Amino acid sequence: MILMDERQSRLWHRMIQLIDEFRQGKVKYYKFVNELESALDAGEFRDNHLINKWYDLWTPLEVTRAQQGNDVKVEEVEKYLTDMRSFLESVLD
Repeated sequence: MILMDERQSRLWHRMIQLIDEFRQGKVKYYKFVNELESALDAGEFRDNHLINKWYDLWTPLEVTRAQQGNDVKVEEVEKYLTDMRSFLESVLD
């Protein structure tokens, strides 16, 4: 478990919420991917292993965004969403 302050914890939970919102069709793909990265940046995390792992999981989402913009269906990125959500939750355990 990574030690986080209250703000970082809120941002981390927000990333999980963003995944759920994208799956529910509440947020467009382009904004979803951008807000994930914005939450990480706003958290000012200092753990390089954590950051590198996060980017390893985020990069396929970003590549898909670069290739398709908002025209991305949940099914196309489900594996990436599941992997990212699992990682985010594991950090909170």
